[in-house]
Amino acid sequence: MKFAFQLQPVLGHRERIEQERAGDHARALADQLAAASQRDQIVGKRDALRLRLIQEHTQFDAETLRASYTHLDYLDRAIVVAQQRVDACVAVTERARLQLVDAAKDRKVLETLKERRREAFELDAARADQRELDDQNARTHERAHPFEGLPS
Repeated sequence: MKFAFQLQPVLGHRERIEQERAGDHARALADQLAAASQRDQIVGKRDALRLRLIQEHTQFDAETLRASYTHLDYLDRAIVVAQQRVDACVAVTERARLQLVDAAKDRKVLETLKERRREAFELDAARADQRELDDQNARTHERAHPFEGLPS
C-alpha cells in the first residue's frame, strides 16, 4: 500500500503562495536597494560639490557661487525626498518579509503534519507486516507440530 497525503493539494497551494511571497519580497528588496542607490548618488553629488566649493571657492565668481549654493540646497531637498522613498521601501520590504514568514509557517505546518502522518502510516504498515509474519509462522508451526498442545 502506498502513502497518500489527503491534504497534498492544500500543501501545493501553500507552496505556491510562499513562492509568490518570496517573489514579492525580492521585488520589494530590489526597489529598496534601487532607492538607496539613487539616494547615495545624490549624496555623492552633494558631497563632491561641497568639497569643490571648499577647495576652489576663491576661483569662483559671485554668480557661480550663488548657483552652486542654490544647487546644494536643491540636492539637500532631493536627499530628503530620496530618504523618504528609501524609508517607504523599507516598510514595504518589511511587510513583504513578514508575509513571506507567515506563508513559510503555513507551509511548514502542513509539511510537519504530512511527515507525522507518513510516520504513522509506516508504523501501521510495519505492524501489519509483523502480524502477517506472525500468522504465517503460527500456521507453519501448527503444520509441523499438529499434535502439540493437545491433551494426551
